[in-house]
This record gives sequence, C-alpha cells and structure tokens, in this order.
Amino acid sequence: MINKEEHIIEENIPLFPLGIVVLPGETRFLHIFEERYKNLFADIESAGGFFGIPFIRSGSIDGTGSYVKIEKVLARYPNGELDIAVKGIDIFNTLEYNDEHPERLYPYGNLELLQRDGIVPSRSLVEAFHKYNKLVLKLDLEKLPKPGFYLIANSIGLSDLEKYDLVIRGSEQALNKTMTNHVNLRTLLALQQNSLQEYYCLN
Repeated sequence: MINKEEHIIEENIPLFPLGIVVLPGETRFLHIFEERYKNLFADIESAGGFFGIPFIRSGSIDGTGSYVKIEKVLARYPNGELDIAVKGIDIFNTLEYNDEHPERLYPYGNLELLQRDGIVPSRSLVEAFHKYNKLVLKLDLEKLPKPGFYLIANSIGLSDLEKYDLVIRGSEQALNKTMTNHVNLRTLLALQQNSLQEYYCLN
C-alpha cells in the first residue's frame, strides 16, 4: 500500500470484470461459476476479502471500477460455485491490468483508490432528496441519520450506466451536481405519473 497525492495505491489486487458499478455502501449479489473466479474467491476469502470490479462498458474493460469486500457467502454448491454478497468500499482507477495471474488464471492489477467514500452531499442535493422522498419513498427522515451522499445515490434506483457516469466525475462539486440532476429528474417523472393517474381517475 503506497500513498500518492492523498490517494492509495493497492498492488496485485484480484480483479473480477463485470458490467456493474457497486457504489460505496451498496450491497450487490454475485454468482460465481467460472473456474478462474472460483480460484479468485478462494484466494480472496483467505486474504481479507477485498477485490476490484473493473467496469465492462460496450464489451471492453474500463479503467474505472469498484473496490469491494465480500460481505457474506450466501451459498456454496457441490461443484464449487458460490453465491456471495459484496459491499462497495471505494472507486478506483486502474494503473496496471494483467489478464491472467501466472498461477491462478484470474486477472489482477494495481489500483488507485480515489477515496470517494467520504463525499458530502450539497445542500441542493439534500433538498432535492427530501422532495423526492416526500413524493416517492415516504421515509420518516426524522428517525433516520442525516442522509449521506451514497445513501441518496443508493435509494433512487440508478442504473449501472448512470452509476458509471456518476463515479467518473472528477470533483465533489461535479458529483453533487450530477446526483442532484438524477434526483430532480426522478421527482419530475414521479409528478408526471401522479398527474396521469389523477387524470384517468377523474375521467
């Protein structure tokens, strides 16, 4: 582990390329069936549980991805396949990608962790989320902790492409602006849907 301009470099990290983005704090479920990834998870389980998921976009492996940790093994099958839950820890840029570990077949590489787990939501994002919550989620926010950036992001149903578009933003300001736009768009769509329902009820 090497510090570099406030970022952290993690070396020789097992990689599992997928077409998903796991945001910090988000839990996703994976089914492991390929032999090389069975090897990968056997190694990960004995070495702390951390690995990287480079994002596959349009059939190609992107340099941006999710740094995650195994949260729980949900099922083990007789043929060695696994169902697991993983939790997002951070977002990374890939510094070096190797297609195949010389002994264990799976990809590995060096990652630059971007320390995106500490993004603070802007006032405009929090206000937009309160409007969306009142209209759609209807959570009692008075009984919940102050909504963090990724609690908001993980509550509004972003697609993986939308998550990718979010995490490639270079600054906290840009991240907040993009998220605010997503929340406002979903609020507008919900208002339109409610208006349509009221129209058909009246007619």
